[in-house]
Amino acid sequence: SDQVHSWTLVPSQALDTAWRIAKGSVMMAVSLLVATLCYFRRLHFYLGHRLKWWIGYLQRKFKRNLSVEAEVDLLSYCAREWKGETPHAKLMRKLPEKLLFSQGCNWIQQYSFGPEKYTGSNVFGKLRKCVELLKTQWTEFSSIKDYHKRGSMCNILFSDAILEYKLYEALKFIMLYQVTEVYEQMKTNKIIPSLFRLLFSRETSADPLSFMMNHLNSVGDTCGLEQIDMFILGYSLEVKIKVLRLFRFNSRDFAVCYPEEPLREWPEISLLTEDDRHYHIPVF
Repeated sequence: SDQVHSWTLVPSQALDTAWRIAKGSVMMAVSLLVATLCYFRRLHFYLGHRLKWWIGYLQRKFKRNLSVEAEVDLLSYCAREWKGETPHAKLMRKLPEKLLFSQGCNWIQQYSFGPEKYTGSNVFGKLRKCVELLKTQWTEFSSIKDYHKRGSMCNILFSDAILEYKLYEALKFIMLYQVTEVYEQMKTNKIIPSLFRLLFSRETSADPLSFMMNHLNSVGDTCGLEQIDMFILGYSLEVKIKVLRLFRFNSRDFAVCYPEEPLREWPEISLLTEDDRHYHIPVF
């Protein structure tokens, strides 16, 4: 039994010694790791502080001290600076629109050509070219009576992205012109179509400028035409746009017309839609 006890004692002492050595090594490694992390943390804060100081110094060194900064878009500036929903913030975002609209036609400079934003005084020349192109194409197509030849002309037209883009912008401008005309009639208490009363009753399209900024400028960039825009398009072109809404099949809203009450002599075109966003041209 003494021999067995001695055999048991020797391994126990060896394990105890090994554990003390390992424990000491682990504690030393943990201490070194903590010290290293603290050092790098202080170094990170120090370098960040020095970098921030140097950036500020270089900005002050090379920035021109201007009493008047470069020009900015007033509407974009107010939208950026007054983002809140308080009555005062809403008023500050709305005032520039009223100011620009009161300055004659200069507010047209806020017109956006799809993804191409603020273009300044160049907008008038660009719009003139778009409208002249639409007039030329319209005259040329109107003179073609042969159905197949007109179809070939359409295929050529819609294979040229730049040409198609200019025609879209011309149509957008005609819509804006029509909205402006009706708005001026409304100011003189003349009778206007009900669809325009609906348009001007919205906070986002209370006048031609807000309609352009909040709706029309986004068309061709981030969105398409809404239903009320389809009404305005049909009214502006004096065309009855009949849309067959497939998702409303067997309901009273299956076939709708833009505008709802077109004049009898207006020509009619037909479209198919699956969701009021994507449209197809049926060939009958």
